[in-house]
Amino acid sequence: MNVLFLNNSSLLCQGLASGFSPFDDIRYIPVHQSGWEDRLTNSLKTWRPKFALAEGVSISTVAQKLFPLLRRHSLPLIYWAIDDPPDWRLMSRPLARGASLVLTPAKECLALYQREKIRALYFHFACNPSFHRPTESSLKYSCDLLLVANYYTSYPQRRIGLETILTPLRTGPFDLKVFGNEDWLSNKDNYTLEPGSYRGYLPYDQLPCAYSSAKIVLGLNSVTDSPTMMSMRTFEALGCRAFFLTHWTPAIENYFKNHVHLVWSRHPDETLELVRFYLSREDLRAKIARQGQEEVYRNHTYQQRIQSVHKFLQKL
Repeated sequence: MNVLFLNNSSLLCQGLASGFSPFDDIRYIPVHQSGWEDRLTNSLKTWRPKFALAEGVSISTVAQKLFPLLRRHSLPLIYWAIDDPPDWRLMSRPLARGASLVLTPAKECLALYQREKIRALYFHFACNPSFHRPTESSLKYSCDLLLVANYYTSYPQRRIGLETILTPLRTGPFDLKVFGNEDWLSNKDNYTLEPGSYRGYLPYDQLPCAYSSAKIVLGLNSVTDSPTMMSMRTFEALGCRAFFLTHWTPAIENYFKNHVHLVWSRHPDETLELVRFYLSREDLRAKIARQGQEEVYRNHTYQQRIQSVHKFLQKL
């Protein structure tokens, strides 16, 4: 099967692409790069993909040019609406109208797409065991607490996770390292970290090493009321056999068992208690991290995700 990705993000290259067969031909023409229209047109003259696939915001600025071009070549588009449910109305719905099939990690959005007569399937994030796996630890990333996340509060619910997980740990007696965008240093909320905690932007290829080097990996979710939607970092961290501490959401509880696959907190004070307890119990951290990895390798790989929708892809 020939598959065309319209972006070259790490989510696609290191994640979703791993779900396809080694015999599938996957090519990338990122539409955010100049000259993409000519490259796409020339490619379609000599190579016939079964469908094109794009995720999230990646095609939002070129949709008016992209959709007619795809129609002209009778090429179906699969749109992975990774920002559902908060961006469903303003981004997912208008982009989905140009797609033959929508994939959403938020089950509650399926009814919304159905109402709009848009064909949609449930399709969540996952891990790639050949990439999301333990590595040798590095002093560069070694720490008590590690957070890999960008700073933003454009999704109001993200503030809940920030206040539950990170705020109580900012000034504690812990070795905390935060990687992400520079908004951690300067933002309109005046949210600050202790000097030295912010370590810059983490290259994605360093993610497994970073997760393998920290005693506790912290997680933030931008959605706190969905039965399924959660951060993709959850699956990735567990795949790397990290001990993962995040804030409670219905989705986290629906997918994982507390103190078995990961650990969740409902309150800042509980976060402090959990961190103090588990930092002193390396044996329990190792056990839970192993069980978390076993769970995502067993049930949440991109190969399994693609298999779940394969018959629909074949019919495009």
